[in-house]
Amino acid sequence: MYPYYFKLALLSLRKTPLLSLLMVTMIAIGIGATMTTYTISYMMSKDPIPSKSAQLFQVQLDSMDEIYGDGKILPYTITYQDTQVLLESDIPKYQVALSAIQQKIGHINNAHVTAKSLKVRTTTSDFFSMFETPFLYGSGWSKLDGEDAAQVAVLSKDTNNWLFDGENSVGKSFKFGAETYQVIGVLDSWNPLPKFYGLPHMAYTQPHDLFIPFNTQIKNELFTEKLVSNACWQEPTDGSFSAFLTSECMWVIFWVELPDKQTHDQYQTFIDNHAKEQQSLGRFKNRIYNKLVPLKQYLIDEEVVSDDSKMAVWLAALFLIVCLLNCMSLMIAKFHAKAGEVGLRRAVGASKQDIVTQFAIELSVVGVFGGLFGLLFAQAGLLAAEQTYSYLHSGLMQMNLQLLIGTVLLALISSLVFGLYPIIRASQMQPSSQLKSL
Repeated sequence: MYPYYFKLALLSLRKTPLLSLLMVTMIAIGIGATMTTYTISYMMSKDPIPSKSAQLFQVQLDSMDEIYGDGKILPYTITYQDTQVLLESDIPKYQVALSAIQQKIGHINNAHVTAKSLKVRTTTSDFFSMFETPFLYGSGWSKLDGEDAAQVAVLSKDTNNWLFDGENSVGKSFKFGAETYQVIGVLDSWNPLPKFYGLPHMAYTQPHDLFIPFNTQIKNELFTEKLVSNACWQEPTDGSFSAFLTSECMWVIFWVELPDKQTHDQYQTFIDNHAKEQQSLGRFKNRIYNKLVPLKQYLIDEEVVSDDSKMAVWLAALFLIVCLLNCMSLMIAKFHAKAGEVGLRRAVGASKQDIVTQFAIELSVVGVFGGLFGLLFAQAGLLAAEQTYSYLHSGLMQMNLQLLIGTVLLALISSLVFGLYPIIRASQMQPSSQLKSL
């Protein structure tokens, strides 16, 4: 019976091509607009590292005085002097201090490779293990290399393609400013979304071009103001780099991996004790208030997913409803035109349920076609968004398999829900009144 109803649905679409095309187009436009905005919002808000997000915490310390303290809000950066103390702890499974600089990078011998200024992530050796970065060649630096401020680097895949034509560059050297650094690893494609570990306003940009040890940055006195969040509630005593390091300037982001509640509680006690010790030395004048912020909570607190993107999804959903209401009026007109056919079928024994099933299958076909064309509209919308917002990560503009299937299912369900009234209305037509008009 169902194949027969499916055949009737195709015949009905062929008999009224213009009306059917209008219905499919209405659904496709509404679905396309909705899924374009929803895809971007979904990709922005998804868990960037689901395998361990519940174990990752950002360390926030209230090292400010009573004038600068602000209720429960703490900065997501800490001072260098606090960073040094935290790195001595053996409680976390992994712990990562990170910052960023900009430096001119070039090839040593190949004059055809033009040197250019790249963004450099400075971090500690646990970064690659904590955040599960995939390697194409080599590995990250050792803890000893990090402590000794070795002039080594891990390149991104794109940087390696530019600098060494994509070859295995492990062991090769390159120009890093006026110095020479050695490649010890090359990352494979790695694009966490959102890029949670860095600055919140850069969560949807590409990862930095290469990575060097945090202590190497300190040793060579490298600092790029525009790539960090530097909050100094008390200015350094002079303009020297050493005075900056011992000041109350907060510019280091610190993450820890705590695998269970016991470890979490131990580390909370550790940072509280550190704050108390510093308070006795004249720092932490405001209060003893330190937080271990879970990764997901951090994304919420820093509004990494903006309210604007959520509002856009709701507006697109309202637009979809308007499209479906227009489509419903077309359905009513279409089914009314088939009143004679309905009356004839009822006269020869078809039940109301048979009529409902027939038209439900017809609307299902319309919905599926609308969903498929809606995918094309959505892809066009995402392509336009990628061109318009070129500073955002291109991964935000890509639909995964779940979203592709969801688009077609949304179109199918929407067409059936909004077609329920026209279907019921058509099934309640009286055979006798319709047969007289034949």
